[in-house]
Amino acid sequence: MTSVDTIAAIATPAGVGGIGVVRLSGPEAVAVARQVFVRPSGTPLAHLESHRVYYGYVINEHGERVDEALLCVMRQPRSYTREDVAEISCHGGVLTTQRVLETVLAHGARVAEPGEFTKRAFLHGRLDLAQAEAVIDLINARTQASHRAALQQLEGALSRQLRALREQLLQVSVYLEVGIDFPDEDLELVPLDELGVRLTEVASRLAHLLGTFARGQALREGLATAIIGRPNVGKSSLLNALLGRDRAIVSPYPGTTRDTIEDALDIQGVLLRIIDTAGIRMTTDTIEQEGVRRAREAVERAELLLLVLDGSTALTTDDHLLLAETAHKPRVLVRNKCDVAPCWTPAALGLSETPCLAVSALQGEGIEALEHALVQHVLGPEALAQDEVLLTRARHRQSIAMALQNVQAAARGLRDGTPLEFVAFDVTEAMQQLADVLGESCSSEVLDRIFSRFCIGK
Repeated sequence: MTSVDTIAAIATPAGVGGIGVVRLSGPEAVAVARQVFVRPSGTPLAHLESHRVYYGYVINEHGERVDEALLCVMRQPRSYTREDVAEISCHGGVLTTQRVLETVLAHGARVAEPGEFTKRAFLHGRLDLAQAEAVIDLINARTQASHRAALQQLEGALSRQLRALREQLLQVSVYLEVGIDFPDEDLELVPLDELGVRLTEVASRLAHLLGTFARGQALREGLATAIIGRPNVGKSSLLNALLGRDRAIVSPYPGTTRDTIEDALDIQGVLLRIIDTAGIRMTTDTIEQEGVRRAREAVERAELLLLVLDGSTALTTDDHLLLAETAHKPRVLVRNKCDVAPCWTPAALGLSETPCLAVSALQGEGIEALEHALVQHVLGPEALAQDEVLLTRARHRQSIAMALQNVQAAARGLRDGTPLEFVAFDVTEAMQQLADVLGESCSSEVLDRIFSRFCIGK
């Protein structure tokens, strides 16, 4: 597949920096680079070797020097897009990089669309679609765990698993087609029972992949976690203790927090989007009522609740109401003020099934154990293996879930004596769903939607 035009974009973030990179890709990338780049003597470069760095100056269409720069040419197919690529490394800064970009545009390149470089890499077969999506996840990764998961997908770990499963389904499909085409020839190359076993094995591996989605999505997007409780139980102090800095105002007076406060927390590679809320209680104060309303909205949005209770006093009516209202949500109870003799225990309240951590937010006691409990909630009791492949995108989950349904239907059909044509149809549909994850049969509309989420220059 070849592109007819040459694209260009600034590939480094906007703002002041030590270096800025303007990237070109396409059939005229090298020709444009040769026109805008000269040696220190002012003579043009007659020939540009691939994967070699040249020193010189960028000159505009009027022959004026734009910047001192380095030029690297990567000729196809040994480039990111598998097209001819040229990268000009100039001084960082908004004006300098913009002037370099304007110079290459004046010589025939056009501005790249968001994600167009990676889209070309996909269209030219350098990456499949799952790997291409991992590029943006790698760029956006905010923790070590999310970075590792994205890098694994970029390196093809998920793709290899899906291709292996599709190959198994293809073999089953071949044997089924033989049975369909030659029903009277006794050409059963593999017994139907064995085909059923193979389908069951594929279904088991697909189900295992689906089981990783909750963890994978939490690593990729972070988990919305709301700190809730009645006023003055130590919610803001807990937020500050978890963040390791004074993010929220702490006061002995109830109702100090009137609005939600949000921040990001990286715990052992797991990202939590922490939301500190106003104390939830019955009140006649108009402003506090608005704070309570927003706190309840945060409860509804949250994927995990940290319900803070004062361990030094008996639980109040507001505490019991919150315990009842949040019983349906994933939650961890925090018994704050553990440096004081406790007035109640979780077992005495019938809450032994709910994780309950004793902490002192002011003294910092129990914070490490609480963090461990939060990580376990996200990742499960077992630590995340270095080579474990996780599903991180809803698109992948949807296609693999459909593939699993088709494989299970095919296995049932073989057991129940369903005509082989119907069994073969389910197997073919399952292969199609796996192909969709890899981008082998996606429509242009789907591709445009995926790559439009990328930044320009990648």
